[in-house]
Amino acid sequence: MKTHDTPEKTYDLERLIFFSDGVFAIVITLLVIELHPPPHWDRTLAGLIAAQWRSLTAYAVSFVAVGAYWNAHRGLFGRVVRFHPGLVMLNFLLLFLVVLLPFAAELIFETGPRGEPFAILLGLIAAIGLAQAMLWGFAAFLGKVVDPKVGERDRLMILAAMMMAPLFVGLASWAVANGSTQSFFYVVPLIVIAGAIRRRLIRKPSAAA
Repeated sequence: MKTHDTPEKTYDLERLIFFSDGVFAIVITLLVIELHPPPHWDRTLAGLIAAQWRSLTAYAVSFVAVGAYWNAHRGLFGRVVRFHPGLVMLNFLLLFLVVLLPFAAELIFETGPRGEPFAILLGLIAAIGLAQAMLWGFAAFLGKVVDPKVGERDRLMILAAMMMAPLFVGLASWAVANGSTQSFFYVVPLIVIAGAIRRRLIRKPSAAA
């Protein structure tokens, strides 16, 4: 069965990709484990939302973050054509941060999207984005394991796009940590803006599609 377009892809690279996919899948599943019906639920939807909106918000933010980073990870390795040992270390750094998301989400089960617990969650999401940008930077410029048909300009634009999420979310984390009481209402627009800029910057080369 053909799983990749480039025959230069190696067994070690395939193992790295499959392992990473498994970790992302486990993390996105673990996010729901701490969601439980409230002890004195009145068996109505409104009552459930009123009692659990903080937990549901934590789940939604974390689920979107994991899904977005998995999709970016898939696109990143879609352009990698050769294995390099350096990919393993940086990929493990990325996964080390990703597996902390269920714990960070649990921090805001009681407080909701405000205060230092929310700042910690946002800071972790920003750190994951930075680790992923480092992984791409190594693959594209130091390890030189990216498809040579992906030009230098495209590589730089992809790196700039990958820096959008950690930049915007990191700023949001700083604002929340410094006492903003309206954090949730500008965190979401910032993430949407970052996503729009990222899509505008990335123009996937036809040769790597």
